[in-house]
Amino acid sequence: MSISRQSEIPIPHSEMSRVLVSGIGYSNMSDLSFGRVLYGEMAEMTWPEHVHVEDLNFGPVMIYQWFEESPVKYDKVVLVSAANRGRVPGTLVVYAWDGVLPDEAGIQACIGEAVTGVLSLENLLIVCKHFGVLPDEVTIIEIEPQNENYGLEFSPIVAAKKGEAIELVRYEVMKAKRG
Repeated sequence: MSISRQSEIPIPHSEMSRVLVSGIGYSNMSDLSFGRVLYGEMAEMTWPEHVHVEDLNFGPVMIYQWFEESPVKYDKVVLVSAANRGRVPGTLVVYAWDGVLPDEAGIQACIGEAVTGVLSLENLLIVCKHFGVLPDEVTIIEIEPQNENYGLEFSPIVAAKKGEAIELVRYEVMKAKRG
């Protein structure tokens, strides 16, 4: 489902950067569903005209094809996800993806996982960068999970960060508007 809503104050076309926003993650995997759940909430929100909120929770190869076929070429992508990186659970970080790809064998491994249906932020980024469909500006908003098991609810520490994560997305979107 694709939802794009216009704000009450239009932004002059010359000042707009086209921004794609999504959340990435599996369903029903407790904290690892953070991005996917936030996507659902963000899709119901009102966004400025230059922002498009899209469900990218289908395989990276299909996402690459979606980007390739899209009549809109985005200037910035903002992705929300959860990843175990050894931080304190509930830690919310924002970073610009460096766009560095692994060696050819690593790229092929990611494409192989993508074809089998693995949904991961890394695979999405690597596959889409390899095929040249990502803009130069990719911002990741990522939370450190506490619970990585099957479940319908977030751990309390991750649930408490939903509002902050959405505010970080809004901040990143507004930065792009001025770019």
